[in-house]
Amino acid sequence: MKLSLIPAIFMFYGILSIAYSITLLFYFRQQKNRSIENCAIGAFLLGTAAILTIFRAEIPTLISYVGANALAYLAYRYFNYSLINLLGEQLHLKPSFLSNLTVFVAYSIALFAIGALFNPGYQTIFVCVAVAYLTCKGGYLSLKIFKKTNIDLIKVYGILFFFTAFLWLARILLVLLDITFLAFDANIINTIIFIAIFLLAIFRYMIFPIFLLKIAENEKEKLLIDSLVWANKTAATGALSASIAHELNQPLGAVQINSEFMKLQLATGRADEALLKDLAGKIVADNLRAGSIIQSLRSIFNSEHTSASPINIGDIVQSVLKITSPELTQRNINVKLHLDSQTIAFVNAPEIQQVILNILNNAMHAHSSVDRTDKEITIEAARQLDTVTLTITDNGPGIPIEQQSQLFELYANGKRTGMGLGLWLCKLIVTRNNGSIEYIHMPEGGAKFLVSLPIH
Repeated sequence: MKLSLIPAIFMFYGILSIAYSITLLFYFRQQKNRSIENCAIGAFLLGTAAILTIFRAEIPTLISYVGANALAYLAYRYFNYSLINLLGEQLHLKPSFLSNLTVFVAYSIALFAIGALFNPGYQTIFVCVAVAYLTCKGGYLSLKIFKKTNIDLIKVYGILFFFTAFLWLARILLVLLDITFLAFDANIINTIIFIAIFLLAIFRYMIFPIFLLKIAENEKEKLLIDSLVWANKTAATGALSASIAHELNQPLGAVQINSEFMKLQLATGRADEALLKDLAGKIVADNLRAGSIIQSLRSIFNSEHTSASPINIGDIVQSVLKITSPELTQRNINVKLHLDSQTIAFVNAPEIQQVILNILNNAMHAHSSVDRTDKEITIEAARQLDTVTLTITDNGPGIPIEQQSQLFELYANGKRTGMGLGLWLCKLIVTRNNGSIEYIHMPEGGAKFLVSLPIH
C-alpha cells in the first residue's frame, strides 16, 4: 500500500499513540492511578482508530470509517474521564464495558444512517461536531483543574483542547464551502488542519505526564506544609498552656464552689429562691465561659481539612483573643480593637486564626523585653475595595532594620521570629488564601504587620 502525505501522518500518529499508551502505563505502573489508565486507554483507542482509517481500500467502510470514528469518539471520552479523575470529585470513575458498547453502537448507527440518508459531507459534519464537543469539554475540565491546582501546564493542556476543537470546526467550514469533506484529500488547507490536529495531540501527550508529576509533587509539598502547620500550632498554643489552664481553672473552680454552696443551701431546707437562681445563673455563665475557651482551642486544633468560605475577620480575631487573653493579662498588655462590621473575607478560618495567633505571640514576646507600663497591641480590621485589611501593631522594641528583609524567610534568626518558622508559615498560609502579608517599619518604634485578604 502506497501512502500519500495525510495517510502517512495518520500512520505515524496511530503508532505513536499506541506506543504512548503502553509507555504511560509502564512508567506509572506503581501508582495505580485511574486518571493515567483512562488517558492511556484513550490514546490506545485513538491510535487504533487512526491506523484503521488508513486501510479504507482494504477493509469494509463499516470498519475503517464508521468503526474507526466510533473508536475515536470513545477515545476522547476517556481523555475527559481522565480529567474528571484529576479533579478529585470522582477519583475512580471509569466507563463500564456496557456503557462503552452502548456509546460505540449508538454512534456507529448514527454515523452510518447519516451516510445512507445524506451525502458524505454530512457524515464529516457529524464527526467534527462530536469531536469538537468532547475536546471543548476537555478544555473546560482542564481549566477547572487549573483553578484548583494553579499549575500553569494544566491551563496550557486545556488551551490545546480548545485549539483542537477549533480545527475540527474548521473542517465543517471546508464542507460548507464545498472545498473538501474527505480526510485524505490532498487539499493544502485540509492537510494543514490534520497536521495541526496531530501536532496538538502530540503536545498534549507530552504535557500530560509532566503535570501529573507536578500534581504529585504538590501533594507531597502540601503534606509537608500541613505537618509544619500542625507543629507550629502545637508550639504556638503550647506556649500559652499555663495561662489557658489558669483561665479554665477560674470558671471551673467557681462552678465547684457555687455548686457546693447550692447543695448546702438545699440540704438545710432554708434555701432562698432568689439566691438559688443567682447561683444557677453564675454556674451557667462560668460553664459557658469554660466551654468557649475549649471551643476556641478545638477550632485551632481542628485537623479536618476545611475549604475557604466567607468569614468575618473580626470573629476570627475574637476567637484568638479568647485563647491569648490570659497571657495578655498576665503580661499587663492592653489590647485595643478597631474592627469594622463589614470585614467578610473568603478564607480558610482555622488557617487565618493561626496567622493571627503567631503574630500576637511575637508581639507578646517582644513586650517581655520591655520595661514599661503602657504595653499595647492594636488590632484593626477594615474593608478596602475588594480586600479586607487586618493590621496588628505593638509598641514594643520593633525589629532591627537588618533583619526586616529576611523576616518571612524560613529559619530567619532573631527573637521576634521565634523558631524561624512562624512568620514563614504566616506568609505561606496567607498566600495560599490568595492574600498578602507585609511588615511595615515604624521609625518611632514598635512593629506593624499588614495582612490583606480577598473578599471573593
